[in-house]
Amino acid sequence: MVSLDFLLESWEYFIRDKRKRKDIQPFSRHLEDHLFEIQNELMKLEYQHGQYHSFTVFDPKIRCISKASVKDRLIHQIIYATLVELFDKRLIFHSFSCRLGKGVHQGTYSLRKMIGKVSRNGKRPCYALKMDIRKFFDNVNHDILKMLLRRVLKDEKILIIVDRIIDSFTSGSSKKGLPLGNVTSQLFANIYLHELDLFIKHDNKEKYYVRYCDDCVILSEDRNHLLSLIPSIALFLKDKLDLELHPKKVIIRSLHQGIDFLGQIFFLHHKNIRTKTKQRIIKKLQRGHSEFEAGTMDANSLHQRLQSYLGTLSHTNQHKLCVNLKNAFWTAPRLRE
Repeated sequence: MVSLDFLLESWEYFIRDKRKRKDIQPFSRHLEDHLFEIQNELMKLEYQHGQYHSFTVFDPKIRCISKASVKDRLIHQIIYATLVELFDKRLIFHSFSCRLGKGVHQGTYSLRKMIGKVSRNGKRPCYALKMDIRKFFDNVNHDILKMLLRRVLKDEKILIIVDRIIDSFTSGSSKKGLPLGNVTSQLFANIYLHELDLFIKHDNKEKYYVRYCDDCVILSEDRNHLLSLIPSIALFLKDKLDLELHPKKVIIRSLHQGIDFLGQIFFLHHKNIRTKTKQRIIKKLQRGHSEFEAGTMDANSLHQRLQSYLGTLSHTNQHKLCVNLKNAFWTAPRLRE
């Protein structure tokens, strides 16, 4: 982990698409000195995590992002690259968040296949229990996370560094919380919620289950069966992981109503995007077009914004919406030029 080759490889991965950022450039000008410093601190276990810079984003709901220094983020990348292969192979197949070869598209594809199997292509009823955990990242218990890491990771030196990264951030409680800005947080989240995956898949023997971070869906022909699962899942989360289900985001819906997962609404033969997402896309394109007309946005930027949304919509059955967006925002004379 502390070889210069590995540190340099981690640096190259870390700065993908970041080379021109203002905080990256000063660090890269003295890269060799920084790498030797990091190597020395890790080998002697003298590394101490620095402070975070916090800011708010809207995506669309308000989220507080905690950003560490370039040095700390590089060390996060080093730790992530060291641990990910060891832990990723232990995760269930249908956990799709922040994993190589997984992601949103694979998650939605798998759910669609499950819907076909449970409903027998529309011949049987199909219900979905959708669950969300209340403020998951803010409530990850540090002691529980460290215990779960120690079940697999036996190298005490790495554990000391990992503990310092975990303890570098709290969200109100002295021993709770993971920062949304850390690459290690995504891995720690999967390790933490893997316990929930095992409880649902192995203890409860639920075959049709998918998870993306703290967004979970279980499918069944029997609505009452799904209702019966909620108390036991809530109790497991409370007793074993010190977490709570979000009371307003535990929902059972039939396939005819549409199953909501990862921003898409699934039906038997098609899927749409949420109405709120559709409205947000239109508003952002309208704002971009107004800026284009005012001369504060160039044609290429507006074109890229439109293409980004069209790419997202290409994974749904929203052909009419795509045509309307092209007609509304792709036909301005100056944009064609």
